[in-house]
Formats: sequence, structure tokens, C-alpha cells
Amino acid sequence: MAAGGLCRYTAAMNDEQPSNSLNPDRSSASDIPGAVIVLAAAALMIYAVMNSRPLQSANDRSRWCTVWSLVERGTYQIDEIDRVRHWSTIDKVRHRSADDQPYHFYSSKPPLFPTMVAGLYWLEKQTLGYDLFNQTTMVTRLLLLVINALPMFFALLALRKSLRRLAISGRTRWFVLTAAGFASMLNPFLTTLNNHTPAAASLMFSLAAMLRISQDAVPRRRDFAVAGFTAALTCCFELPAALFGILSFVVLTWTDWKQTARAYVPAALIPLAAFFVTNWICTGGIKPFYTYYGTEKYVYVHEGVPSYWSEPQGIDANQESTPVYLFHCVLGHHGLLSMTPIYLLTLAGWWISFRWRRPDGLLSIQLPGSGITMAVLIFYLTRTENYNYGGNSSTLRWMLWLIPFWWYGMIPAVDRLVNSRTGLLMLLVLLVPSVYSPLYSLTRPWKPGWVYVQMERAGWIDYRTRIPPFDPPRRAVITKLPDDAGVINTFRGSQGAADQLLTLESGRLVAVGETRARELYISVQNADSAVKQRVSALVLTETLKAGEDIQLWLRVVPDGVSADQLTSVQQLRPAPTWAVEKLRGLPQSRAYNSASHRYLKYTRDDGEKSAVKCDRGASRVSFEHPEFGKCWQRCDVYYCDQLPFGVAEWRITVTAGSTNKVVHSEMWTCRELP
Repeated sequence: MAAGGLCRYTAAMNDEQPSNSLNPDRSSASDIPGAVIVLAAAALMIYAVMNSRPLQSANDRSRWCTVWSLVERGTYQIDEIDRVRHWSTIDKVRHRSADDQPYHFYSSKPPLFPTMVAGLYWLEKQTLGYDLFNQTTMVTRLLLLVINALPMFFALLALRKSLRRLAISGRTRWFVLTAAGFASMLNPFLTTLNNHTPAAASLMFSLAAMLRISQDAVPRRRDFAVAGFTAALTCCFELPAALFGILSFVVLTWTDWKQTARAYVPAALIPLAAFFVTNWICTGGIKPFYTYYGTEKYVYVHEGVPSYWSEPQGIDANQESTPVYLFHCVLGHHGLLSMTPIYLLTLAGWWISFRWRRPDGLLSIQLPGSGITMAVLIFYLTRTENYNYGGNSSTLRWMLWLIPFWWYGMIPAVDRLVNSRTGLLMLLVLLVPSVYSPLYSLTRPWKPGWVYVQMERAGWIDYRTRIPPFDPPRRAVITKLPDDAGVINTFRGSQGAADQLLTLESGRLVAVGETRARELYISVQNADSAVKQRVSALVLTETLKAGEDIQLWLRVVPDGVSADQLTSVQQLRPAPTWAVEKLRGLPQSRAYNSASHRYLKYTRDDGEKSAVKCDRGASRVSFEHPEFGKCWQRCDVYYCDQLPFGVAEWRITVTAGSTNKVVHSEMWTCRELP
């Protein structure tokens, strides 16, 4: 059977005879289609990087923060840059070097890779003068070309050269190159600073060197050094790749232990030493920060605000069972096979290789490739606390570094299919959706892929954190009154170029017939204390608590009558329109929708920073504006039960319906935060 299998392979070679010891290499001129495919893939990579948006997610911002801090401040601490809103990241830890030292923030990512990028950024800044903070888009794109696109281009060249050493047809080579260049979910991640793409490129170089060693009659020492250096570098980029590092060492030791000791081991020690040295400098130990997941380094309260990982949201709070999680990893919304079905050929190729062993060295890649793939998948299935599919990303990104194994894995299956029309049709059917998936996510790797989007639209999945509606409904920016008289809250408001103050003061309780009410004094004044508007009103407390519209619970005592003389609420008059709209936040009655809570930061009187937990609400209505016609008014509220009137802040925004241009905005913030 083995001899028959080999005959079938050699018969499909299209009269090409590779030439190196076992399979000699042909001149590059004889493989023009392969070169064109690689160049076209390189053009796609450049296009993707040059059209990418900088600082796309908390994940890559975490690494960019370290890069900036190393070059600009000479430290791994990211406190300063993390305070900048569009640089802030949730992928950080709080750490202190000793008990008597203050806490600082650090990226949760291993420091070696950001240190390497920082070196490139320093060189770029010294030569071209571009600044990462002020010219973020330009600098990140230039660096990503060097960090991601260039290594991946050379990785494809290495793959092309490896394929020419194997006893396969030209069609097989070209198909595998097409799959590698255009049907890989590595392509979207070339547009962001991540560890997966450099790990995949390093793995490709190591596998190519191992293939050369297995084929050459007298393996070169240089190939052992390349295999060792890039295998160790892969481990540094992806810690689960340590299994590959061990297996590659065992395989090459079995092949030639002397060359392994003289070349592989010394070369591998270089990145490994750099990994542990940078980690020691950064963390004070050999363990990377992300091995402390779930500890006080991740779960903490800083300046009154709990860390994101204290109360994760959305897909990060996923609690699916292991079988469901496995399904979505393989065939579901993040599925390796549902998004890139071309890897079905890899499964078939592994089966063929194990049944008919080839004499060209490919089995030395197939065996570890299949085993490591299974081991890594099982490893992540055991981490139930991380069942988030790699976060809000386009694919199962933790498995991306294994893709070069899968390129080699599909070779036997492709080689059997390319020589028949039915086989070519099958390859095309698998290729088209596999090309579509990376194109769909090409410049947005940190957004859900198309399979996820379609499943969500169909109602099959929903990972959104459920926020219950307000009960009772809320139809105003204030939700309660203080229990005591004389309690004052002042809100500073910014309306265009003018600042104003809105003051709410609670009064005494009164009985209007059988209805209880509390006096409320409302005034609006300029920042210079000149009063513009003022009203003394009564709040029907039970109607307020029931969530009715403000016009039903904010009323005014008629002139010439005291509150104590009232016998029925029907005697009360409507409150002034300006007061109603100010406290409603909208020109018409509409209930506020609830949203996830937020923490409003502020500085206390003693100078310490703190925060209050707020429930967010939002609503909008349309109305006719005398100048701009139909407009939309939106009000966003930060409700806070810790405050006397139940509100910490609200923002009003008016946009013109025809142009969507903001024509008016105002922000009101409580000055008496606890």
C-alpha cells in the first residue's frame, strides 16, 4: 500500500522533478505562478495595513502603551499613557515591586515582543522623526509593515521554497500558496499589534528549516540554528508553543544530536534568555503577568473603580458548557472549519499521511502538527474561566499560530484532488468561503466575523450582557428626593460658551389632602451668581416613585395660597415649562432605556481620587425646531442612588434631522459628589 501510494504521488508531478538530494529544487523561473501568488498576497497585506485603524482594541492598545512608555519614559509602567482616553486598555494589571512601593499599571502581555517593537519605534523616531502619540496612524502603520507584513511575506517565500522540495504537482503548490496568502485568518491580524502573526511567521521558518534537515543527506548547521532560534521565538510569542519547542528539539536530536547541541540549542537560548530577562525587569519574576489571571493583579479597585475583570461584560462573561464551547470553536461562530472550511483538507491530509507514509520528510511536520493542534485545543478547553473565544475578535485567535502546520497538512489531500475536475470543484467550493472570511474582517480583526454576525441576526446566539429595564420606569433625570429638608445639590452646566448653575433644594413635607408632597426649590443662575430663573414647586412623592411623567408630579402652588391651605391636588398648577424640560431632559415625555453601569470619577475635597457607581439611562424624541426644522433631542443620564436626588450627571444633545449635525448640547454635573 505504501508503494502504491508513492506511485500515485509521483505520477501527479506534471513532469517536474525537484532537485535536492531527494527532491531537487527547480529555478525560480519555472515557478512564475507561485511567485505571482506570493506577490499578490504581499500586495493585499500592504493594502490591509495601510488602511488599518490604529489602536483598534484593548488588546493591541495594551502593547502600544508599553511601546510608548519604554521609548518616551524608559519604563514598563503604563500609568501615564493609560490615562489618555483613546489609549486606555482593560488588558492591564496592577502591580507593585515591593510592599512599601506604590502600585503601578503594566500591560498584561509578556514584555519581550513590545520591547522589540519599542526598539523599532525608537529607530523610526530617530530617523524619520514621527511621534507615536501625535502621529499615531502613520507610526503604527509603518511599524506594522515591518513587524507583520514583511515577516509574513518572507514566511510565504519560505513556504513556496519548501513546497518545491516536495514530490507534488505544480497545481498543488499553487493551491496551497493561494490558501496561505488569501484564505488565512492571519491576514486581518496583520493590521494590529498582536503576538499571533509573528508567532505564525516564526513557526513557518522553523518548519521550513526542519523540512530541509529531514531531506538533505548532510543537513547544514545553519538550518539547525534557524530551527532552534525560530522555534524558541515562537514559544516566546505564544506560550502554548512550548510544546512545539520541546518536540522540535526531540526530533532534531534524534536526527543529529551533535548538530542540535552545537547549533539548535545555542540559537534557541537567545530568544529564551531575552524573554526571561525582559520579564524579570518588568515583573520582578519569571512568570508573565497574564499567568496571574483571576488574582489581585487583575481583580482590584483603583480610585473607586473596579477593574474590568472584576465584572466582565458580554462575551467575556460567557458561561457556556464545554461541549457548546467546543462546537463554536470548530463549527460555530468562531469555528476553525466554519470560517475556513479549507482546513478540512488538512484533516484529510493528516489521515492520508498517517496511512501512506511519504519518504520526503513531510511526515516529520504532519505528526507534530496534528498532535500539537489537538493538544492546544484541549488546553484551551480546560480553561473554563477564559471561555470567551479570544474576546471580541473575528476568529479563534489563540489557534492562529498553528496555521503553518495546517498549510503543510493539506498537501496530500490537495495533491490527490487537483488532477480531476471533480477534485478541482471540491477545492474551489472549500476555497471561496475561506477567502471570504479574511476579506470580510480584513481591517477589523477585533470585530465579530461574518459567521458570528449571521448567527446573531438569526437569533441563534446572543452574548450581550442583559441589562434589566428600569423598574419603575424613569422619565426624568431625578428619581428621588432627600428624606430631609434643606438638602442642596448644585449642578454645573455647560451650554455652548456659557456656564450655568442649576440648584435643587429640598423643603418640608406637606399634605395636600390625602396626598403627601415635598417642597422643591429650583433655580438656574449664571456662573456669576445672577439668578435667571427660579420656582418654588411641590413634588408628589408617590407619583414620582411610580415613574410617571414629570408634569404629573412636579406642580406649583397657586399665587396667594400657601401649601398648608391646599385640600386637593387639583388645586395645583402646572410647573413652568423650563423647569419641566430641564428636569425631564427632553421636550416630550418618554421613558429612559437602561444601559450597563459606569463609574463617574472625581476628586474629593481631600485631594484623593474616587468614583461613584452610576446606572446609565438614555432616551430621545423628535421635535420641531424653529430654526432647523425636525430635530432629535437625546438625553444620557448617569443615575446614582448615593446622591440625594438620584442623579450624578446628564447630557443633552440636539441634532438636526436633515444633516445629523449637532446644533445644541449641554452637560450638567453634580458638584456635591460623595
